[in-house]
Amino acid sequence: MLKRSDYLPYFVFFLVISLIIFFVSKTGILKPVNSFFQSFLSPFQAITYDTFSKVSNFSTSPKLKVLQDEENVLTKKLIDEKRLISDNKALRDQFQTQNPVSTSLLPAQVIGAPGFIPGVSAPETLILDKGERDGVRVGDGVIYQNNLVGKISQTSIYFSSVMLIVNSGSSFTAKTLDTQNLGVVKGQGGGEVILDNVLLSGTLKKGDIVLTKGDISEEGSGFVPDLVVGKIISVSKNPSDLFQKAEIKSMVDFSNLDKVFVQTRL
Repeated sequence: MLKRSDYLPYFVFFLVISLIIFFVSKTGILKPVNSFFQSFLSPFQAITYDTFSKVSNFSTSPKLKVLQDEENVLTKKLIDEKRLISDNKALRDQFQTQNPVSTSLLPAQVIGAPGFIPGVSAPETLILDKGERDGVRVGDGVIYQNNLVGKISQTSIYFSSVMLIVNSGSSFTAKTLDTQNLGVVKGQGGGEVILDNVLLSGTLKKGDIVLTKGDISEEGSGFVPDLVVGKIISVSKNPSDLFQKAEIKSMVDFSNLDKVFVQTRL
């Protein structure tokens, strides 16, 4: 049986090739040639990432994965129930003067995670095997089930880069499910994310679900409403501060993701 150390030379070799291809693609130099090599080496990138993910998660319990999936299902049911109650309290059609921007879900495979080292660092960026030729554009949301994963930050012909919600460059408006408080979700890096800028008069509570408020632009980029950002695990409220904040834990294990969906614009 192969040991973890046996995979290291292969991982390093393909990781270097993948990074070279990705960064060269951003410059736009030799685009036709670059596109050919991207297409040719894409399967190798997928194999490298998949192998590395499996090696780094030998100790992951299958029961834990089942529990995470069950929690996601229960959370979706709770959100649907809350939404139904809200709809019954108001004449929804009266306020729908404009239709939301139509989106289409494009399945994509995760083929890389630059800077991610199991046990050392958390993933903050993912590389997908879908790009401009598939209709992927900068600003498109990326989801897993009904959970928000992140936003497309860069694209090339065949590949695209996803800025995860835990990335320090990630920031967007959100709301809490039970108390309907508004705030700003901010990635902290290192796998951490918070809900900030919540008024002191509002109520934040541990266990409440944080959802996207919806910030689709006129061009169609951004997040649709009611995507699950995560669950509040702690609250920080100081009377001398202007705002209160809460630490959020995503219901998605970003280090184990192999398939996601891009919300492309129609």
